[in-house]
Amino acid sequence: MDFYLILGSGFAAILDYVAAHTLFCLVPAFFIAGAMAALVPKSEFLRYLGKNSPKIVAYPVAIVSGLLLAVCSCTVLPLFAGIRKSGAGLGPAIAFLYTAPATNIVAILYTGSLIGWDIAAARIFFSILFALFIGLVLGSMFKEEKDEAATDFAEQAAPKSATKRKKRHLLYLFATLVAILLVGTRVSEELLKYGLTLALVALTALITKTYFSKEEFNAWMGETWGFTKKIFPLLLAGVFASGVIRALLPGDWVSTLVGSNTLTAMLASVLFGVVVYFPTLVEVPMAKTFLELGMSKGALLAYLLADPVVSLPSLLVLRRIMGSKKTLVYVGLIVVLTVSAGLLFGAIAA
Repeated sequence: MDFYLILGSGFAAILDYVAAHTLFCLVPAFFIAGAMAALVPKSEFLRYLGKNSPKIVAYPVAIVSGLLLAVCSCTVLPLFAGIRKSGAGLGPAIAFLYTAPATNIVAILYTGSLIGWDIAAARIFFSILFALFIGLVLGSMFKEEKDEAATDFAEQAAPKSATKRKKRHLLYLFATLVAILLVGTRVSEELLKYGLTLALVALTALITKTYFSKEEFNAWMGETWGFTKKIFPLLLAGVFASGVIRALLPGDWVSTLVGSNTLTAMLASVLFGVVVYFPTLVEVPMAKTFLELGMSKGALLAYLLADPVVSLPSLLVLRRIMGSKKTLVYVGLIVVLTVSAGLLFGAIAA
């Protein structure tokens, strides 16, 4: 294959990613992460998601939080970094990291309506189970370190808790920021999307000016910029690499390897999901296409469980956020669990 064609595929992937994700996905996500790190009292995170919080509280809160968001494996990264920096324990944060892209409400409904409710039910069941299991495993394997987000916040000058009024103001702010993210990713009609987004941005500015001090605003912007310069360049590098690899893959690779309920088919499906990056919800029509081309149902489920969660761009950033060892364990568990789920579901479906 021509070198310049391969190079062009990488740059085309970057252009597509920037056009589809930057303004309406990543920008709101970075602002949300910055606000969590700068404005939310650390005690609020520690109360529900901290390393000393009861697991029976922390994990359900983390999983439900993930279920309510419709984000891809890249967009969730600044949110994950934000809650970690704000004091969330590793286990609950990992549960959130897996759940948000793997099984949000929109993705499940879309999967059921387009592919089938058996696949949708299996997807949500295994995703919640995997999020809990992976979070518990990593939380048990890796003790919180002094230089990580789970520092003893008693040593910091953060306020012990937010007043009821401040909590209400934070709720207003996060509601508008999340609304911007949802409108930008879910509304397809351009005029309506831009109109609603501009209105929500104006409302966010009004809330910020009315309820938050200049010092709080500056701290928020500082944290937002910190997340952006740490994460965004690596995302672009990973997207470029995935575009190049996609151009190098043979055209009949999918139909040849994933048409049976075998270990090879499951591994190929998971690997394809990691290498060929698709934004959130795009994996659903792609999965339907694969099914029509002869992909087995087990391989299809393995793909749907892996593709939204792990990708080359997200792994590069995740390694930067939590280190090589944790990232390897996280990815290894995902591969083993998704392959096992695919084999089990394929045997039942057959």
